[in-house]
Amino acid sequence: MESKMIINRIWAMPNKNTFRIKPIKELLQKYVTTPDNWFDPFSGNNSPATVTNDLNPLCDAVFHLDALDFVNVLDDNLFDGVLHDPPYSLRQLKECYNNIDRTMTFDESKDASFSKVKNACTSKIKSNGFAISCGWSTNGFGKTRGFEIVEILLVPHGGHHNDTIVVVEKKRGFDGS
Repeated sequence: MESKMIINRIWAMPNKNTFRIKPIKELLQKYVTTPDNWFDPFSGNNSPATVTNDLNPLCDAVFHLDALDFVNVLDDNLFDGVLHDPPYSLRQLKECYNNIDRTMTFDESKDASFSKVKNACTSKIKSNGFAISCGWSTNGFGKTRGFEIVEILLVPHGGHHNDTIVVVEKKRGFDGS
């Protein structure tokens, strides 16, 4: 049985640090109640998760690995959830690589690289755990990976800024719940 999805739209000033945007921070407080049991493959400096990774060695993260390499070293069925806040566009991705004096490869520039990270994250999340995705779409992790959308937050920023879209999905339990 599908439950009702919550959709909210709350205006806020833009911030390159996604988790500092007030309505997003408040949404995360609702779901990330056990930060020690959450992981974040693209954490930057402001993730509420405890198990953090960012490719940039100057970021305040526990690990500084490629996102897929990071996820692959984590144990399966250990986490209550994942925060998935990668660069939203090829331009942002290129800027991230330029900031660490690294050249982005052709494979890294394809959308499939983020799909591989999502695929790897799926087995790390416990049954009935959550995937919270940030970006410019509601794609999230999706039904094919065993997730159902429970909440969407649209954060318009005004002017020429794209909305930040946050999708909260729950991993179905072994009994289909």
